[in-house]
Amino acid sequence: MRGQPEGDQGLMSERPDRIVFGRPLMPQQHDLERLLDPVFHSAQLTNGGALHDRLEAALCHQIGGHVSLVSSGTMALMLALRLGGLARGGEVITTPLSFAASVQAIDWCGLVPVFADVEPAFATLCPQAVERAITPRSVAILAVHFQGIACDIAALEDIARRHGLWLVFDAAQAPDIETSGRNICLSGDASALSLHGTKLLSTAEGGAIVLRDAGLAPALARLRNFGLEDGRMTGPGINAKMSELHAAFGLAVLPRVAEETAARRQLRRWYDAGFAGMPGVSVLPPRPGTSESHLYYTLVMPAEQRAATIASLHADDILPRTPFPLLCGPGTMYEGAIVHSSCARAVAGGLAGQYLSLPLHGAIGRAGADRVVQAVRRVLG
Repeated sequence: MRGQPEGDQGLMSERPDRIVFGRPLMPQQHDLERLLDPVFHSAQLTNGGALHDRLEAALCHQIGGHVSLVSSGTMALMLALRLGGLARGGEVITTPLSFAASVQAIDWCGLVPVFADVEPAFATLCPQAVERAITPRSVAILAVHFQGIACDIAALEDIARRHGLWLVFDAAQAPDIETSGRNICLSGDASALSLHGTKLLSTAEGGAIVLRDAGLAPALARLRNFGLEDGRMTGPGINAKMSELHAAFGLAVLPRVAEETAARRQLRRWYDAGFAGMPGVSVLPPRPGTSESHLYYTLVMPAEQRAATIASLHADDILPRTPFPLLCGPGTMYEGAIVHSSCARAVAGGLAGQYLSLPLHGAIGRAGADRVVQAVRRVLG
């Protein structure tokens, strides 16, 4: 839907039969009111209150590493980069296929993005292209788990280790993936999560940083609070704190995540059955050895068929989403070329026009799933 920010596409609806792309998982009103009651009595609205600490502890337990809450997913990316102590003007190798926040965070940190190509099968950052993009000015890699598909974590960690590069993973599009029984956010030097209203767990607006090395937590605490230590400014920082109101929202939503995940898992099964054997269409697959995400269900098809499929879905009042235009090239902020692997042309540009993300949330149900499948079948079936 052109002209709307990424976080709001397909979320609003006044028609009861409309199937929107995303629907925020809302808390029970009485749960939210119960959590907010002590906030009204204490009048502590921010600066690491009791609810902030409770949500942070719950996420630490759930993910299995140190988690620091911040004010947005974009802020999480910015602080994850700043935590590396990277020299201003250094190059950060990243993907051209992501939401704008990924590259905006690099720019706000005074760093220079260098775009490397993606893997054709998974649309995530290609390790071979990353190797080719490394120069003496390279200081970091910012990889994105794209549309719920995990990066080649092992390969990127190996590259970062061999070349002494800071490694950040943008996990905003894949908060619930596991590999070898552990959350993928426990990868690299830091991972950034979004807790925006479009995500499975939401604080309405918010984000989080996951550290594998808890020893970095004090430095991160200073970064998100103006660089203060015992009231004195001892280093760089910014106001990146999450308020008690947002933390309360997250705590009230948290008990509902399991039920919503189960509903989305069932919806995926209905979609899989409906699209099985359909010519000219496939589903963007999870990387082998990783679990499926319940944030996206993305079809892959030729660009011309995608346009016709979108029209068919719109005709039945179904709002999908097209992810994402390239972050570099003509008409963008960065017009440079994409560094590709040694034996192929860059594939990111061609792939960007082939993806179509279908509505995926617990309110759709079987009848809604059938409507979506039939609208696609009118074009491709």
